[in-house]
Amino acid sequence: MKLMRCRINPSSRTVMNRKVRAVLVVGLLLGAASLWAHHGNAPFDMTHTVRLQGTVRDFQWINPHALIHADLKDENGKVANWKLELGSLGMLRRFGWTRNTVKPGERVTAEGFRAKDGSPYMCLVSIDLPNGQSMRGSP
Repeated sequence: MKLMRCRINPSSRTVMNRKVRAVLVVGLLLGAASLWAHHGNAPFDMTHTVRLQGTVRDFQWINPHALIHADLKDENGKVANWKLELGSLGMLRRFGWTRNTVKPGERVTAEGFRAKDGSPYMCLVSIDLPNGQSMRGSP
């Protein structure tokens, strides 16, 4: 009995290598984007909370974190458009949130950790809604 050697066509190996490389590159790019986007609580002063009142302008139910934009009055009485960052959508659902929990025009009281650089940016810990309900915004 004579053994036959299986030969692989070099051009098919090259095509397979290109496909594997393409999949790896796409995977790395997608993974890198999510790592870059997640910053944790580094921008916020986690030692002091602020409690501000104002009017919701926009609520964005988006990944990686939901956002509320609101005109809030600071400790000095000055109104500014604040960006309130909430937790992930999965976590918010467990806290009872939906994409309709907060609506533009509603008066709210927001409590959270202010940005270290003093900008109108907050890690939202809780928000008091017009119906008297208080909702957690992050763990």
